[in-house]
Amino acid sequence: MRAWALIAIGLVVAMVAVLGPPLVQMQKDLSAARTRNAELEREVVNLKTELDAANQARTQLQGGLDEANLEITKRQSEVERLSAELEKAIDLARDATARNQQGDPASEPSDAWQPQ
Repeated sequence: MRAWALIAIGLVVAMVAVLGPPLVQMQKDLSAARTRNAELEREVVNLKTELDAANQARTQLQGGLDEANLEITKRQSEVERLSAELEKAIDLARDATARNQQGDPASEPSDAWQPQ
């Protein structure tokens, strides 16, 4: 029975000798992978923070752009309104000039055009 015990102990020692170094190396690799994983997680958190800040800045810029576009639209409407009034005034002035050139001194420019 001693021989079997020695053979079993020898097999265990041989297995430890054969499997020990790869297991130690795997443990080191696993530790390095955990360290790298922690670094990547920190990087992800930093990138998410930067993304949130960029999204907030984009939202603010979009709001400013929307306000500017609204102001441009208002001014374009005002320009169109003033252009229409100017056209009316020019037409009235032409009519008055034409009447005056036809020799109708009694006619005066009508007061149809009123600034708004």
